Amino acid sequence: MNAVSSAYVSCTVNGQAYTYHFTGVTEIEHNLALNLNNTSTQGTDIVNGARNLSDQVTLSVVETDAEHAPGWAAAMLNVLSSIKKRRLLCRVVTSMVAYDNMLLTEIIATQDGENQDGWAGSLSFMEYVPVTEENAAEAKANDNSSVRKNTGSTGTKKVTGSTLLQMLERAGVK
Repeated sequence: MNAVSSAYVSCTVNGQAYTYHFTGVTEIEHNLALNLNNTSTQGTDIVNGARNLSDQVTLSVVETDAEHAPGWAAAMLNVLSSIKKRRLLCRVVTSMVAYDNMLLTEIIATQDGENQDGWAGSLSFMEYVPVTEENAAEAKANDNSSVRKNTGSTGTKKVTGSTLLQMLERAGVK
């Protein structure tokens, strides 16, 4: 493995740009998808019911002290954890695609007998799309949420004289 891998992550902290190269990148998974709205009115083109989902990329990486100074792998994991916790926007560059405005959403790191002076794992990034009037309207138009909404009463409500009487009645005191 060489010190400059086929993918890297860049982010800006306090106006200073930082770039993080990995000891090795073993796999890169790109997820570029559409959400198809199956509830569009009959006779309309399905394209009207489709909207882009946030791009996702997952890097399977190996980080080790072998090609760097002792403690390098632990420091890299600490930096990545800080990026995730602070929700910093990153640029993820791969040999196929460069992604801007990516959030580090998940870190899975394993240290085992094969890599005692480092870790191997995956870093999952998801595109951050800020809410604008245009995409907020798109999200509302394509909302197929399964969240229950209160649409009214299922029975008749017994009307009593006062709020105090209602509270006492609910508590079982007559």
